[in-house]
Amino acid sequence: MEYSVLNPRGEADPVKTIGLQPRLSDLNNKTIGLFAWFKGHWVLILEEVARQLQERYPNIKFTRFQYTKNLDSYNQVAEIAKDPEVRPLFEEWLSGVDAVISANGDAGSCTLYLAYNTALVELLGKPVVMLLNSEFEGIARRAVSLRGVPAMRFVEINIPELSNDRNIEPLLREFVPRRVSEALDGIIDALTAPLTPAEKNPPVEKEDTSRIIFKGSLSEVNRYFYKNGLAYGMPVLPPTEEAVEEMLKGTDLPPDHVVARIPPKMGKATVEKIAINAVMAGCLPTYMPVLIAAVEALVDPRMWLEAYTCSCASWAPLLIVNGPIRKDLQINSGAGVFSPYYKANAAIGHAVGLMIMNIGGIRHGIEDMGVFGHEGRFGMCIAEDEEASPWEPLHVYYGLNKEDSAVTVFWPNTRALGLYGKDVGGILKGICDHIQVFGFDPGCAFVVCPETARLLQENGYSRKDFIAYIVEYARRPAGGTSASISDFNMRWMIDNQHIPKDVPLPAEGTRSVRKFFSSMHLPVVVAGLNFSQGIAMYGGGGDHGGPITKKIQLPKNWEALKAKYEEWNK
Repeated sequence: MEYSVLNPRGEADPVKTIGLQPRLSDLNNKTIGLFAWFKGHWVLILEEVARQLQERYPNIKFTRFQYTKNLDSYNQVAEIAKDPEVRPLFEEWLSGVDAVISANGDAGSCTLYLAYNTALVELLGKPVVMLLNSEFEGIARRAVSLRGVPAMRFVEINIPELSNDRNIEPLLREFVPRRVSEALDGIIDALTAPLTPAEKNPPVEKEDTSRIIFKGSLSEVNRYFYKNGLAYGMPVLPPTEEAVEEMLKGTDLPPDHVVARIPPKMGKATVEKIAINAVMAGCLPTYMPVLIAAVEALVDPRMWLEAYTCSCASWAPLLIVNGPIRKDLQINSGAGVFSPYYKANAAIGHAVGLMIMNIGGIRHGIEDMGVFGHEGRFGMCIAEDEEASPWEPLHVYYGLNKEDSAVTVFWPNTRALGLYGKDVGGILKGICDHIQVFGFDPGCAFVVCPETARLLQENGYSRKDFIAYIVEYARRPAGGTSASISDFNMRWMIDNQHIPKDVPLPAEGTRSVRKFFSSMHLPVVVAGLNFSQGIAMYGGGGDHGGPITKKIQLPKNWEALKAKYEEWNK
């Protein structure tokens, strides 16, 4: 049988592409701008570049600009082009330079945003070169192409992330100067070598936007999707016109309605594109309301989606469903809640993963720079066991009504299972002692077995009290000489402009410091085997925003649609 399958990719608005600005004839008597984003060691690398250039060109001058806004829950912008406060200052600074050196792409999303900001230099009429590590050139080129400067010049300097090293002085004395010296000729050439024809008029990359993307047998469809980066390694169902039309019965929104634009590609997540990816994942039409709300949560400005999807740190989306729709769809909230035995849990999570890949434009090894990756990228979706919980439902805690249905999205990257205790003191001690945190403003999703939640409630701990206890008493040493994750690297926090905005850092290293600086990023959901004690901790999230909760909107035909697919959910 031959299948005609629809295109799951999200179409993006065209980006105006420009060629590079003319290069300088030489660097003598020129003023060179040194640009860095939020990381403090990037500034130090640029200072070494300036020192060595000064040795070659005694009359060269330098001026500096560091953009300190970063991807955290306190800042709503991390891109100068979209920052009305900083952009005028940046443009004024650029007016006084002949060319710019930008550094240093040494991590996934950090390189992405540094490249966004570097592209603005060319767009504003100044030649620029960006320094980076070789493994991040792919994501850097992707970023500048998305901002209309695909021919950007890069120079590999291969200086790794220095912020994790507590004592970087030896590196600054020996390693950094050596790497800068090896790259110096390339930096000079990037600023002075004449432009090639392709740099003056770069070709425009075109993506296949055909509605029917392929025709073939079931195995041929799967092979095509897999080979073209439109599916994971597992089989998908063919998204034919008929299958997608049936999927669209799960919403009252028109097929061409744009629910969101998913970064980094800013692909349009139309209702039809959501339905296409839902068909591929094996979803039922009744899952569409959850998927639409999940997309809305993904692109919430507080989420900073690119920081998760384009990171080295191996994040994965976790969906938590609340309200009556849990029962309508039979989303598992009980024993084996994270196991793939329930269709709704598996298919909804899978569909979200496919949308991030196909509509957002995430590709392995380019945008997704995960060092180890994460099994949860296939998709994680669970429900809260509201009936067994002694606390208000999670979506009520976040401000919705109990009768509402909702989905909460969070992005963990670590997991710890099975913390058991015979009493509240033992449970809380186990959490505070063993939870591993990651990032500048850490978060963690706590999945609490109903019996443990009841024990906490009986001893006076509401959900809010439980979170407050963890924030206050989950601590780690403020000093130390190792780079252990259990120790707090104060220099790392300061140099990366991530000093907690509402919790002062300790003045000396014999103190302890909180593992979590706020309660903003600590969702607590009750799920798992009833009559069992335990807590699963999914650490991560937080840094870039989340959790985000969105209300689920049901179509007018919900009761009839639910009845039609009731047998599928049993």
